[in-house]
Amino acid sequence: MKNLKSLKTFTASLFIAGAFASVQTAAAQCDTTVTYAERYMSDQFVPDGQTYRALIYDDQIAEFYTTFYGGSVYRIIGFSGLEKEQLIFSLYDQEGNLLYTNEEFRNAPYWDFEFKSTVSGRIEARLDPMKQTSGCAVLLIGFER
Repeated sequence: MKNLKSLKTFTASLFIAGAFASVQTAAAQCDTTVTYAERYMSDQFVPDGQTYRALIYDDQIAEFYTTFYGGSVYRIIGFSGLEKEQLIFSLYDQEGNLLYTNEEFRNAPYWDFEFKSTVSGRIEARLDPMKQTSGCAVLLIGFER
């Protein structure tokens, strides 16, 4: 009985250690992806201070919510993996109307835009299934200096 209890404890410890290692690997992958994405945040734009990230598989969609203030010029950068054009991102207004998708522009890694008035929106990010089946979706948002 004591050996069975020890075996269960040992198995549980291995499971927790494996899960922790997976989380560390995913975090490292996301950190690397952020570094690649930051290359598109030129001196012209100031990051908003947040990094939007999610580990996604296959056809999963990550959703991020944000507000864009009227009169400001913004840049959204979308990246996954070590190469550009692997992430599809789309911006919707609060009524669900599609405002932009980089899919119409060969998965361009960034988009510059301006709103005349303040808009709250949702950004959806998903992997291009022809280029990647799992990865860290990273979005950066910056505003013009």
